[in-house]
Amino acid sequence: MGMAASQARLLSMTARISNNEFEQQSIAYSKQRLADDSSRVNDAYLEALNKTQFQVLTGYNGAEACYEDLTYNQITGCNKIANGKQYIVKNNKGKVLVSEAIAKAFRENNGDYNKFLRDLGYRQANIDVKNHTESVEAIHEAWDKYLNTVGKSINDADNQHILGFGYTSFGDESFNGYPTYNTATGTDSTGKAYSLYKDEQGYYLTNSVVVPKKNDDGKYECYYQTPEQYGTDEYNKLEDITYDDKTKKFTYKNSDGTTKQVDVLYATQTDAGNAYVSEDEKNRLSEYGSQYRAENGILYTVKDKFKALNFEGTTQAQRELYDYALALTEAYYDRANSNTTGNPNLKYDAEQINYYKNIFNEMRTCDFTTLKESYAQNLDSAEDANKSSNVFTGENTMFNDAKWFVTQLKAGALTISYYSAVEKSFIGSSLYDDESITEKEDKAAIAIAEQEYTNHMDRIERQDKEFDMQMNKLESEHNALQTEYESVSKIISKNVETSYKTFNA
Repeated sequence: MGMAASQARLLSMTARISNNEFEQQSIAYSKQRLADDSSRVNDAYLEALNKTQFQVLTGYNGAEACYEDLTYNQITGCNKIANGKQYIVKNNKGKVLVSEAIAKAFRENNGDYNKFLRDLGYRQANIDVKNHTESVEAIHEAWDKYLNTVGKSINDADNQHILGFGYTSFGDESFNGYPTYNTATGTDSTGKAYSLYKDEQGYYLTNSVVVPKKNDDGKYECYYQTPEQYGTDEYNKLEDITYDDKTKKFTYKNSDGTTKQVDVLYATQTDAGNAYVSEDEKNRLSEYGSQYRAENGILYTVKDKFKALNFEGTTQAQRELYDYALALTEAYYDRANSNTTGNPNLKYDAEQINYYKNIFNEMRTCDFTTLKESYAQNLDSAEDANKSSNVFTGENTMFNDAKWFVTQLKAGALTISYYSAVEKSFIGSSLYDDESITEKEDKAAIAIAEQEYTNHMDRIERQDKEFDMQMNKLESEHNALQTEYESVSKIISKNVETSYKTFNA
């Protein structure tokens, strides 16, 4: 029985030793995997340290340069780049990539810049429409500038204003921009025609508006024309009237001898000579059925000869002058027709208007596209394009995605250009040679990698310590088992030896 028990004991210890060695081997493999994991985490961390991102210079905080990630919205936004540089983005076919809102404003208004601005919430009319005199002068000056570039006068051969507008101006020297009232034709019952004048209040018999003109000494002298002089360069000088350029007022003697100052002054020929009346003293015709009646009872049939003014230029500069003059006129009439200061929702912002003007001109020259047209097929779901409202819901996400934008630029699918005030056009640029774009350390990626590295290494270190403790325990157990195994083996050997001696005896 003793021999059998020892043999059983030996077999049990052999199994335990084998299991112990297997566990030690498993822990050794686990420690090796930890080492591999540690190496992988370390490589990822080193890769992140070398990782860069493209950023664009947005300004300075004192002497410190400030940068933002390079995205479509960042580089193409109004006044978002240092030194006020304006950028646009084009696809590889040369079409300008614009937002849905800009594309819609362009399409729906057939390339009309003023309406394009209106739909984007702006207007280029920079006049105070509540100030009648200054508004009219600004409008006259704007139209004169345009008309001069196309070789036209603001008046036609009959001295009629060629705009559908109730005012006219002289287009030469110091008369340029000063308002006079438009001449209309009034025919009495005998068929005799008279020159009438018109403003917003109606028609008048007053003969001529007094206009100021600088003499050689730089002082203003006042002039008017008789009906026979209309359409010529002949004027009659008035000795007893003065004009103040600062106050924009005429000074004259009233019929009772008192001195008066007015914004607008009229000269009327009478039997006694010339008489002068201010705006509120004009002899206005009153409506009488289908005709107009003067204070003396004479009835006049009045006819206007206004002409619409369409764009007739050929250059972009001429078009811009035309659009600006039209914008002033529309803003003024908006005020006149609605008795308000115009559309209160439309803003005048010189920087924003110039920003849109450059984009508008490039769209007109190079055509344009949108994200919805160019990239909708690459989206994960067609639900990102809301066809019913014509709004591309993925636009904001992609336009603010630096990784997407840089990838498109590197692949050549998109290009960038900046506006040159010297060349008056957009100049092509790139990620690597544009002075506003720089490649910097990706601090966000480094911070994430550093946190991941720290977390992984802490976990690896904890597991490694646990494996060491288990290994030490197994080694101690293995040593004890080995000692006991050797002891039992000796006992069995002695028992076998004793048994052989007994049987041999």
